[in-house]
Amino acid sequence: MFHSLVKAIRSVYCIRDQFPRYMSELLFQEEQMGALFAVRFRYVIGVALLASAIANLSNIDSVFGYLTNFVAITFYFINTFVHSQILKKSKGHWKTKYDYISLFIDNLLISITIFNWYILKGQGNPNFLVKTPLVVFYLLPLSLCLFQYRFSLVNFSFVCFLISYYGFILFTLVDSHSVIGYDWHQYVLGNEIILSDALVSKPAVYLILVFAISYAIFRSLRMLLKFASAESQKITLSRYFSPDLVAEIVSEPEVIAKGKRQKVTVLFSDIRGFTQFSEPMDPEELSIFLTEFRRRMVRAIFQYKGSLDKFIGDAVMATFGTPSASETEGEDSKNAVLAAKSMLNELDQWNQERVAEGLKEIKIGIGIHTGEVFCGSIGSEDRMEYTVIGDTVNTASRIESACKDLGVSFLISEAVWMETGSPVGWDKKESVTLPGREQKINLYAPNMA
Repeated sequence: MFHSLVKAIRSVYCIRDQFPRYMSELLFQEEQMGALFAVRFRYVIGVALLASAIANLSNIDSVFGYLTNFVAITFYFINTFVHSQILKKSKGHWKTKYDYISLFIDNLLISITIFNWYILKGQGNPNFLVKTPLVVFYLLPLSLCLFQYRFSLVNFSFVCFLISYYGFILFTLVDSHSVIGYDWHQYVLGNEIILSDALVSKPAVYLILVFAISYAIFRSLRMLLKFASAESQKITLSRYFSPDLVAEIVSEPEVIAKGKRQKVTVLFSDIRGFTQFSEPMDPEELSIFLTEFRRRMVRAIFQYKGSLDKFIGDAVMATFGTPSASETEGEDSKNAVLAAKSMLNELDQWNQERVAEGLKEIKIGIGIHTGEVFCGSIGSEDRMEYTVIGDTVNTASRIESACKDLGVSFLISEAVWMETGSPVGWDKKESVTLPGREQKINLYAPNMA
């Protein structure tokens, strides 16, 4: 039981360790924004304290009382102003350090004010220091810690309170005028103090609030971590899946977490003569070219619910029916064919632009096959990759390679042709034996290819 409690507390206070570096920097910026908001709120508290001091002018019969109250409030405003200027202008560690200095000053001013009231109105009974309702003001600095997401500030404020409060108790025990008893009536309404209750009750209430505020900070940080992880996951997935599929995967992460065998349509494409084409290019020019080529191809793939499996240099591998197959039989193959045609249209438009700029045209080959594969996340713990593997993938790659031998830009297997409804407008090519396969396979090409 105790071990579980310690483990739970440790998980709360160590949540920052789970944040990646870039998020830690963002969190620091949010903390500084929270500190600025806390400073503004401190001004509101200062005005309320000033109003309270003015309202109690008639109850003070000593110049010393006036001076102590208004000097304390003046120092409070000075401290608040200095804190705000450091947050706005300082670029070093003072931004963080002064948070603790400010908390210490706040607690010190509260302690001085309480002790001043004891001197003025305590009638020589130090029990006033422990029993006074002014102790509640120690909660104000603590509450402001909630704006900054830092457990250390909450703990520091708690320590400041404990030092002040138990310092008052120690002063009470040392003073000979202190009356210690066990009568609750005298404890609440009289001059006595029940030491056991004084030692435990108020610190216990304060400690409960410390845990409550710490847990509120923990919840906020955990929520921030979850949101950031979800957004990061969306950004990563959006590189490989269409927007509709990203929403489905994020809402049901187990879809890609568990591997499974299913029917998938695989599309392969690469640039013809890319090696000779790219040799004259410098690295920057080649990077710009590949980025634009991939952007256009991926746009066509995503348009028809395809998923980008990977880029391999100039080659593109896409899948249709991942992570979940379409409900309608043959729809994935139809989408793959439509995506391939869209890729060729994108390429035609780009070639027109390139020719107008005096650049060479680009030619690609596309091969599509459908069949059963294994799809899921594979790799090590620190680098997982969602992909598909199986004979269907190898066959699709070899169909794409056959485009060059058959002098066409687009080929599909007979299985794909049949799944799309055996449409007209396709020419059946001679049966070919693909590398690595013993049986011949029938291939089809659009008659405009």
